[in-house]
Amino acid sequence: MLEKLKSLYAYAYQNIVELAVLASIFMLSGAYGFEYIGGLFPCDLCWPQRYAHMAAIVFGCFALYMRNNSPTKWLRFKILTLFSYGASAGYSGYHAGVEQKWWEGPDSCTLQLDDGELSMEQIVESLNSVAFVRCDEIPWELFGISMAGYNFIFSLIIFIMLLSSVKQDVRK
Repeated sequence: MLEKLKSLYAYAYQNIVELAVLASIFMLSGAYGFEYIGGLFPCDLCWPQRYAHMAAIVFGCFALYMRNNSPTKWLRFKILTLFSYGASAGYSGYHAGVEQKWWEGPDSCTLQLDDGELSMEQIVESLNSVAFVRCDEIPWELFGISMAGYNFIFSLIIFIMLLSSVKQDVRK
């Protein structure tokens, strides 16, 4: 069993850019599936996580294209993929902490009203017309871990593997 895990890790490590691209595709597909099929709309902290995965897909695909053509460009795009996963891990870790109430989220995650220039009727009307998604509420979880938490775990693992792979490439 341990040998199988070691060989699986070695395979994943050798194909880390492919794994990173596929993981981002699956995570984005899941996020959009929860949004469009499940009706769970993203909050303001969800969007940067999505953008980081979009960037990881683009940079990873360029890296894969450059792998045989230009080793220097391969490494550059691999590093950009690494940075994209670092951003994803950072944003998702922050978001998971906000959800767990470990720290406060940004002001955009709370309801803000005008500075007294609106009447009570206008305030009520604006509240009824706006779909507001709070960043500090967990809309879905599995085994006590939210979507942001899973994104953090997977992004951090791939980030560490990419970092190790980039270090190995730089040494060559």
